[in-house]
Amino acid sequence: MAGAAGEHWTGRVPAGYQPDLAIICGYGSLPLEIAQGAVEAGRHPYMIGIEGEAEKRIRAFPGEIISWGQLGRLFRLLRDRGIKEAVFAGGIHRRPEVSALKLDWGGVKALPQVLIFMLGGDNTVLSGTIKLFEKHGISVVGAHQIAPQLLAAAGTMVGRKPGAKDFLNIRRAFSACKAVGHLDIGQAAIAEGGRVVAVEAAEGTDEMLARVVRMRKVGRMPEEGKNGVLVKTMKPGQDDRADLPAIGPRTVAAAAKAGLKGIALEAGHSIILEREKTLEAARSAGLYLYGVEAGELGDDG
Repeated sequence: MAGAAGEHWTGRVPAGYQPDLAIICGYGSLPLEIAQGAVEAGRHPYMIGIEGEAEKRIRAFPGEIISWGQLGRLFRLLRDRGIKEAVFAGGIHRRPEVSALKLDWGGVKALPQVLIFMLGGDNTVLSGTIKLFEKHGISVVGAHQIAPQLLAAAGTMVGRKPGAKDFLNIRRAFSACKAVGHLDIGQAAIAEGGRVVAVEAAEGTDEMLARVVRMRKVGRMPEEGKNGVLVKTMKPGQDDRADLPAIGPRTVAAAAKAGLKGIALEAGHSIILEREKTLEAARSAGLYLYGVEAGELGDDG
């Protein structure tokens, strides 16, 4: 039965189930991993899936599906179920156009505030959303607070420890991540041969890695990569309650296809999705996976 610490979800809602945590679900496995972590901690998750984004698998847990613009319905659901805490989880394939939203009355009343933060980058949108939830008496917590086992540890997690040439690239990419993150652009960068060769923008990590593949094909980068690394970090000043940088098995496959030799994550501030599958994928691909701390990078970090 859910509710006792250490339990696993069985797919059946036990009698007397009282939700105490809303998980606002985008796409990907993160919502489910947080839900399972919540159950193991004795919590009672309630999945609120975003229509067109959330995966069908979340229906294994109690919950509802809402569309963009149904803010009134969303906060009514939370109020009626006595839920005072929420966590944002998963990605968004496409940010909705405000003009296309089918707003309910709650959405109409919140529209002036929504318009202000929807014009910014991802960090601005998420910070604004957190404030909107808090305005309605809902505390927003981070995924790492519910399921700390998802966080990347410091040091070598898979493969060899990065050498001097690897660390040169890690330092360069780490600095690039923080620079573009300061502008609320992206959370990832790739360095190879002592220089930054790609930074993430709105297209996302997978498309950035695909760009490296194309650069190798046209000769802009060596066909056989040497010491190339993908680095992902938090943005400076980012609220860690939302959108922590993350990797999963697909990221590892794309990094290997791009000819990279490793992946470095900001330790304690990044998430590893489907951990066992991701670690095994890195082993199979011959990639190192390293949790880096800013203090070990010197002035460049």
